[in-house]
Amino acid sequence: MKGTANGITNEPITDNFVDFVVNTKYESLPPKAILKLKDLIIDHIGVAAGAALGSDSSEGIFKAIQAFSGGMQGNCTVFTKGHGFAPQYAALLNGAFAHSYDFDDTYAAGTVHPGASVIPATLASAEVLGSSGQDALLAIAIGYEVVCRLSRALGAGSYIRGFHNTATTGLFGSVAAISSLRRLPRKVVQDAFGLAGSKAAGSMQFLDNGSWNKRLHPGFAAHDAMLCIALAEQGISGASRIIEGKVGLLHAFSTNASSEGLVTDLGVDWVFPQTALKPYSACRYTHTGIELVAQVAEEARKKLGKDTLPKKMDVRLGPAAFGIVGLTQPNKVHPENLVDAQFSHYYQLAVTWLFGAGIGFSAYDADKFADQRVRAICDRVNCINDPECPVWGTSIDFELEDGTRIHKQMEHPLGEEEHPFSPEQVRGKFKGLVEKVYDGSQIEDVIRAVEVIDRASIRDLTKLL
Repeated sequence: MKGTANGITNEPITDNFVDFVVNTKYESLPPKAILKLKDLIIDHIGVAAGAALGSDSSEGIFKAIQAFSGGMQGNCTVFTKGHGFAPQYAALLNGAFAHSYDFDDTYAAGTVHPGASVIPATLASAEVLGSSGQDALLAIAIGYEVVCRLSRALGAGSYIRGFHNTATTGLFGSVAAISSLRRLPRKVVQDAFGLAGSKAAGSMQFLDNGSWNKRLHPGFAAHDAMLCIALAEQGISGASRIIEGKVGLLHAFSTNASSEGLVTDLGVDWVFPQTALKPYSACRYTHTGIELVAQVAEEARKKLGKDTLPKKMDVRLGPAAFGIVGLTQPNKVHPENLVDAQFSHYYQLAVTWLFGAGIGFSAYDADKFADQRVRAICDRVNCINDPECPVWGTSIDFELEDGTRIHKQMEHPLGEEEHPFSPEQVRGKFKGLVEKVYDGSQIEDVIRAVEVIDRASIRDLTKLL
């Protein structure tokens, strides 16, 4: 770990995070951050509620948790499933639903989805307490900030070691959010963090066969945060220095973590508003490529005819992106299930060329996997591992069937601050996701409830869901 001796830094990083959780007040949130929180919550509800009803894994996950809980009752809401769930299971289910479409928010610097664990953990806890919207917004902000800063510190080395940042840092962020909401004393928060170090998990092995493990990771994190806090409240001591210690989070979960700047201006300089909303239901590493291919395909059809196809696409990706979406293994080049397809640059570029960037979830219909045109274009994509390529960027050299050559490159995907997703696009995405979940008036009611949440109670929102 950079900036340390024998994997240990002298800086009390864990203590600084605990102080941040315990001492930060709503008044410290800048107006821009509050507006961003509302966009993040609207997006989260859309993604989670849409997947709760529409994802192929949701019914099985729901039935499994019902069986596992033994019918345990509570007063928390699960999107589209009703009210009356115990908070830990509401958080688990909503967290899993939020990540099932891989359409949830992304903090690029940490390669992480912060909201899928933090928001469900906060909403369930806030329902139990009857918390104000302001208290919930602060808790969510604190949870996001912990996730974003920790994932950024872990760097790409966490993925090299095989860990999913959304799962590992999502647990710490969820502990932070719940602790803030409940105004827990410092010792309890410190122990809950320490206990979280023994629950943090989330393997990237799901990429091997397109399994549904990944969808569950944020739900596990939100659920386990509640367990860690319950233990800490009963005096169960947690490990000290769980973030910076010799075998703490930074050292054990990454090959190249850095503590530099990790807690600098914590609570003053908020980094979480850089979290982006995703326009496409696919791995974020594919998004710049999708946008470039959509542009070139549209231009080519206008100039050369609707049946114009690429003869070859040489696609340059950074090492992290290449290792996740660009490998030449069979389930990447010709995926046959949704998860593999979401993490395949070959497939994403092929369906985008044929059907456009706005194809949505129909990109994963069975007929697309079997479409010989899709498979043919997948074979014409050549992914290249280029250390000079920006982390989220893509550079593509196109050769069309008529011999035309085109070069395109893009550094920032749509949704980042450098390439922004407007509030209108946020709400348009939300409406598209929930049009089969809620009727028109309910959709507008949910949007309005989020927009005024700082002047209302969380129950005013959750009763609509």
